[in-house]
Amino acid sequence: MKTVIAVALLLVTAGAAWGLDAGSGCVACHGDRGKMKELGAEAMYLDPVQVDREVNMKGKPTCVDCHLGDPKAQDKTAAHKGLLRPFLVAAGKKYKGEAISREEAGALQPLTPKGTSMSSMIPKGDPKKLEAAGVKRIVNIHWHDRDPQTMAYSPKVAEQTCGRCHSKAVQDYNSSTKGLSRMQRSFRSWSEKLPGPHNCGVWPGENEEGLRSQTSVPYSKQQNDSMGRSCNMCHPSCNDCHFKPVAARGTHAFGKPDNPSCSGGNRASICHGATMERRRGAGFVRGVYAFPPDQKQGAHIKAGLECLDCHKPANHQFGHLASDDARNSCGKCHNDIVKAVQASPHGKVECGSCHITALGAYQYTFWGKGHYFGVENPYGKHKDYYGSRDLPTIVRNPAGRWIPMKPYPMAVMNQTGELGPTGLLFRSIPKRTVPGNPKLGEPSSFEAVREVSEVNDAYIGVGTRSDLPTGNKTILWIQMEKLSHAMGKPRGCGSCHDSHAQVGKSQWSYFEERDVTKPFKGSYTITADKDGMRFGDVTWEEPQLAPNRRLEEVAPFAVLPKNAWDVNGIDLSIPFDDKKTATARKELDEFLKELDRRKDDPKVKEIRVIAYHNLAMAKKMLKKK
Repeated sequence: MKTVIAVALLLVTAGAAWGLDAGSGCVACHGDRGKMKELGAEAMYLDPVQVDREVNMKGKPTCVDCHLGDPKAQDKTAAHKGLLRPFLVAAGKKYKGEAISREEAGALQPLTPKGTSMSSMIPKGDPKKLEAAGVKRIVNIHWHDRDPQTMAYSPKVAEQTCGRCHSKAVQDYNSSTKGLSRMQRSFRSWSEKLPGPHNCGVWPGENEEGLRSQTSVPYSKQQNDSMGRSCNMCHPSCNDCHFKPVAARGTHAFGKPDNPSCSGGNRASICHGATMERRRGAGFVRGVYAFPPDQKQGAHIKAGLECLDCHKPANHQFGHLASDDARNSCGKCHNDIVKAVQASPHGKVECGSCHITALGAYQYTFWGKGHYFGVENPYGKHKDYYGSRDLPTIVRNPAGRWIPMKPYPMAVMNQTGELGPTGLLFRSIPKRTVPGNPKLGEPSSFEAVREVSEVNDAYIGVGTRSDLPTGNKTILWIQMEKLSHAMGKPRGCGSCHDSHAQVGKSQWSYFEERDVTKPFKGSYTITADKDGMRFGDVTWEEPQLAPNRRLEEVAPFAVLPKNAWDVNGIDLSIPFDDKKTATARKELDEFLKELDRRKDDPKVKEIRVIAYHNLAMAKKMLKKK
């Protein structure tokens, strides 16, 4: 009793610590280091004043506002009933990407952030306890607004916690495209022409029977569930965006989303680290978030820009993938250049088409026999073909804008359906009803639709083959990933205007220990012109396969004809009038020489920049001087 009174007095004199919840049983126990030590849980001691300072919400939320439980109970079991807490994700003999408590894993040490990465909080656990539990390793940590069964964001939990103070924000997010994973969950079939097969695959949640019907080999509930947990981990919860457990802020810090939170804090492949840095290869953060990790960061990240400086959400809606909002934000810092480009012959060319010159991440991806957390699955994703591409391929989108893209070969094996050649298609989604998960607080179903003007991602269906050694149908396509963000010095004019054909070189190295026993590498050249797209000069080292893996599952390009992904009948050339372009380039060169003769003039630098974007405007600027 004396301890409770002492802690209460401490809290009152300290100010608004933990929402002035001085009589809370949570504070009475966890705010008493001696008591926690006596109970063998000293790691669970929390300085209430420090916690309140980190939360920084003027003392409003109490412990149970975020963690639930019973603050009046003095008994541990009663006090912890319904308690929410972070949980670990384990993989091994008995755990297949499933939740395990910190107690079971022997990981009761403080979850102390050691750097700017949330992954630094993932504990290793006690080796003896992990072995006894049938756990090989701890693969992740998730916060308590996720469902431990499915790993999915739980709208119900968010309403019970964050929603106590932020009811509108939670309601908006729970019905938003991102909160429902509305678009990704719309991918229900590999052989559907639109939205078509996708790098992220077909959504397994509430789609077990659908996947089983289109799979030519046995497909079990365990396989569907393990793949579903893997997919759900990539999609964000409230805490994934707003919780800031980094060394400088502490373990109870919250705030607006920033660059690390948008890229998942380098934690697995959550949020935009998965799509931008690991898949497309021209993301914003890059550095340690990128695959391979040696990709140089762009000018904007070096200048300290945050994602939300350009992407402005409205009611927790961030717009669509072809939104004008983010693109128009370029004018905030580069207004003169934006105006120059818009009034030039390149007015329909997106900035990234010229200013993204190095891209990385996936160079191949194949869906075949593989695993999720040790569960063998006909839809394992063999994606570790990480490498680099020297130049993007420029493609015209439905709005008539020329955008930078990274095409690369993909395939899905073990199919019953077929998909024929499609030409270049942007991934609109026909209106459909998608099943939800009411147990998590989702609606039983919701509608999804995406117009072709709302997306910049595309694909080219190559066709269906049955000549792999398994004899099962295999759908081939070319993934067309829209590139963004990693801006730098522009490519030279000659890289587009010396030829109408677009040529790029891809180099990669592959290593996934369940597929191969050591890394192997290769390369190919991609050519896009008036006749279509071709993948030539295809080379690879002979892979040393892991047990139970076949070559066609990991590297189908090694058993298919070398032209398997080539497509004809699509004009992918860069259109320009050779004579006019040659004249314009000569005029630009002569004008730049004139500027060189005036290099001491302070205005020349500004005029030079404009000249590359609009020569006529630059000439007028020089004439006015």
